[in-house]
Amino acid sequence: MLRILVTVAMCLALAAPAAARSRTPNASAVTDAFFRTVFGLEYGVNHPDAYRVKRFNGPISFYVADLSGQNRRPAAHLFLRRLPREIAHLDARVVARAGEANYRIFLVRQSDFATVVADELRADARAMNARCLVGVTTDGGRITHATAVIVADDDYLFNRCLVEEVLQGLGPMNDSDALPDSVFNDTSRHAHFTSFDRALLNVLYHPAIRPGMTGAQAQAALPVALRDVGLNH
Repeated sequence: MLRILVTVAMCLALAAPAAARSRTPNASAVTDAFFRTVFGLEYGVNHPDAYRVKRFNGPISFYVADLSGQNRRPAAHLFLRRLPREIAHLDARVVARAGEANYRIFLVRQSDFATVVADELRADARAMNARCLVGVTTDGGRITHATAVIVADDDYLFNRCLVEEVLQGLGPMNDSDALPDSVFNDTSRHAHFTSFDRALLNVLYHPAIRPGMTGAQAQAALPVALRDVGLNH
């Protein structure tokens, strides 16, 4: 049985801040971040998959619809095509037709954001005070479809939200203010794919970590994934 979930992420920065650097990740910090972001949800905490590992378990086909009038599609494609090179075991590509995609990304003007969110995600962006959103459909923890809506007519919001929303739609759906080196923290200043988040996504997509795992099951599998990613306690 498919279980549909709209997961909301918010980018709260109102102006482009100074660049922030992330520190070298270590196993303890990545383990802590794994449980903070992969388990739990910003919204929908009663969803059956909220406290299970959520991720794609097969090929991902990205499609970008640029409705912003800002010609942002090339930048989005550049980022998306980087992901399989930076996340081992991630099978992903960019496709030219929406009907081929299981991950759709809408780039929109701020003035159109709430309307597109309502149409595509059946969610109320204003009520959630959201700046960016991503929605997923899961089946026993396996993400089958994802849709992100990203503001593209503001430079900082576009860069930050492209990274945060696309990555959250891959599985780390929760945010935490306790993660200074991550974009999965609405108070952080990062607007790029940090080395810390690369480590986290590489752990999540390691074959030892499977969709639907409970926290206890993931805890038992993490040492293998951390070792292979090059993180040692």
